[in-house]
Amino acid sequence: MQAARTSYPYTPMPFRRLLHWSMLLSTVLGFIILIPVATSGVKLENVLLTFGSSYSIGIAAPSLVFFLLRWTLPIAQRRNWSPIRAWSLAVFIGGLIASIIYAVIFGMFFIPAPERLNFIIFWTILGALLSASTTALFYTAERILNDLEKGRQALRKNAALSEELRLARMIQAGLLPDQAPEINGLAIAGGCFPAHEVGGDLLSYDLTADGRLCISVGDVTGKSVSAAMLMGITLGVLQSEIYDHAEPAAVLSELDRWLRTKRQTNNFVALQVALFNPQTSSMLLANAGQLAPLRRRQQTVEFLEIQGSLPLGMGPQMPHVQETISLQSGDLLVFYTDGVVEAQNANGEMWGFENLLDLVKTNPSKHPQELLQAILTAIRSYSHTIQPHDDITLVVVVVQ
Repeated sequence: MQAARTSYPYTPMPFRRLLHWSMLLSTVLGFIILIPVATSGVKLENVLLTFGSSYSIGIAAPSLVFFLLRWTLPIAQRRNWSPIRAWSLAVFIGGLIASIIYAVIFGMFFIPAPERLNFIIFWTILGALLSASTTALFYTAERILNDLEKGRQALRKNAALSEELRLARMIQAGLLPDQAPEINGLAIAGGCFPAHEVGGDLLSYDLTADGRLCISVGDVTGKSVSAAMLMGITLGVLQSEIYDHAEPAAVLSELDRWLRTKRQTNNFVALQVALFNPQTSSMLLANAGQLAPLRRRQQTVEFLEIQGSLPLGMGPQMPHVQETISLQSGDLLVFYTDGVVEAQNANGEMWGFENLLDLVKTNPSKHPQELLQAILTAIRSYSHTIQPHDDITLVVVVVQ
């Protein structure tokens, strides 16, 4: 498919305006030529000869340029050149011809024979230099105008892209929960914080028909728009599977099967599903490639390591398992994606699991929102001015 050709308006400048600018340039040229002899006195003969020469060229050159434009403009149209290039070609040829004609006529009739050849050579060279300089100015102007137009197009494209990303972020924000649900026996705080306009992390709170709460935390590989699109689709299918299945392992298996039939890219989904039952003080946990959550019980903080599997859609299909985790009043759970522990400082060092463990262990707060803010504040302080390179999803649950 060929690129679209640029359409240029090929309208010649009116002859009177062209002559006006040419005479103005001839006047300036006449003064420039008189400057070297001004120190030894200016004779009337030299002034008349100099300005007569300049104005002769000033009249002949635009006439020739105006005539040549009738030839160069059609060439520019056929070759899809800009009008400036057609002008530069006409100016170069017209100026050179006018200089040669002037040099020959004035040299033959007004210049003594001993100085005639030098006069003709001088004006021919001067005319060539002026024509070449004018042509170079035209080409420079064309290049500047092209760069300005490319800059304007880039600004328009960036503005359109920014608006599209803003709308995409609004849509994605509408898919993610804006606040945690209120459940008897649980206090919850959480959120998704994309590194760019849109991200690939997902978070979902879903209530089952029997009153249990399912918290899903996931991370789609990749960045920005492609990851956000897969995240949105995955989130919709996930919520449908949670509605159809009562067990986290079954949810992961069905979602894995669906991703393998629909996935057309190399993106995968790391996902963790936790089903809370406040009546039995227990949690069913299934994990597919996601980081193990933390549990703080009194003064002990530990990872809830269970038998997991590869991220959904990766490697050979395998069965997903779930484990029952007993909970006690006062237990605090932290679910998080890799953007939390992989946050970097100016030296490229990661915040890491140790800092997360220490903060959860030493922070005395039993309010999930306070601990969530403490973790986010610690990450921002550690990264300082370094922009986050990965999305952050964080959920804190306190068993009451």
